[in-house]
Amino acid sequence: MRVSNGDYLRTMRKTLAFLPLLAGFFVQAQTPNSIEAVEHDPDGNRWFVSNGSSLLVTEDQGESWAFFGEAVASHGMEVMNGVLYAIGSNVIRAYDLESADMLGSLTIPGTGFLNGMGNNGAGLLVVSDFQGNKLYAVNAENPEDMSHSQLTGNLGASPNGVVIDTDNNRAIVVCWGNNADILAVDLESGDVSTLVDGTGLANLDGIDNDGNDQYYVSSWSPTRITRFNADFSESETVVTGAAGLSSPADISYAVGLDTLGVANSGTDNVTFHGFGDPATQVLEHTAFAVRRAGGDMILDMPSGSMVHVTAYDAAGRTLVRRSEFLPGGQFRWPWPLKGQQTGFVQVRSGAEVRILR
Repeated sequence: MRVSNGDYLRTMRKTLAFLPLLAGFFVQAQTPNSIEAVEHDPDGNRWFVSNGSSLLVTEDQGESWAFFGEAVASHGMEVMNGVLYAIGSNVIRAYDLESADMLGSLTIPGTGFLNGMGNNGAGLLVVSDFQGNKLYAVNAENPEDMSHSQLTGNLGASPNGVVIDTDNNRAIVVCWGNNADILAVDLESGDVSTLVDGTGLANLDGIDNDGNDQYYVSSWSPTRITRFNADFSESETVVTGAAGLSSPADISYAVGLDTLGVANSGTDNVTFHGFGDPATQVLEHTAFAVRRAGGDMILDMPSGSMVHVTAYDAAGRTLVRRSEFLPGGQFRWPWPLKGQQTGFVQVRSGAEVRILR
């Protein structure tokens, strides 16, 4: 069949016009891959996940992911003072939380493998060198001009996840290996003490606290999340592999939501686990309110409760599920039926159910 020059040009114009739309689709619709760390942004009520050579963000608790600009994160991340700090291939980068623009970067000479990271909320980052068995203190008060110093030398073990205990001015570090230890490092002197001499767990990876003097630790063997009390004298298993864990790596506790996010490096999946006060998780007598507002859904919660949202198409097939513990207050979630002409959304809290169309 012969194609005229005019037909060819019209076809090419249609093709070129379609390409940006196609590219936009692939930019927005992403699947986590080679994940290692997850971090909650309380101001934006969203979660970040390291994605090998990129960085993804979700605002609907993992139902969909999008690139966070051109940011890079392969390992630990921390949100502090409007900035996301991320380790990517042994470089610490600072990104503006609003624009995703890179504000600055820091390379620490002589390091082996930068892995975990914690912050004190006031400009200090503590970073673990897994291969070098060291901890570094990073002054990030000015993210455009970060500096570093060695906090402590050889720890005698491979340090992994880090969280800062501001009340006691120390970094708490979980270690890799069999019957792994949990250590404390004084932020002034660099002195190291042992909080747990042999946890009975192998390959500790992530650690975070819940704002109530409790610490959550991920381990690969057994596959679980263990919760420790303030002085690490008591512990209990709170999440097992049956809840979707697989080689659980870095973790992040969303204090305002009482929800723990876990980066499962075995399945490249982020799982979310609620730990609200059982006495406030079920609404028995006080109704909650939910309404649709354009492209969003607004929930008004009189008190803390687990909320379960399920979106169905016109035939009753499940399209989206989301569950999250919400404290009292107002919350805005994306409307889960975007792109669907018909269907309905069921919102359940305790024994009460609301239907939106």
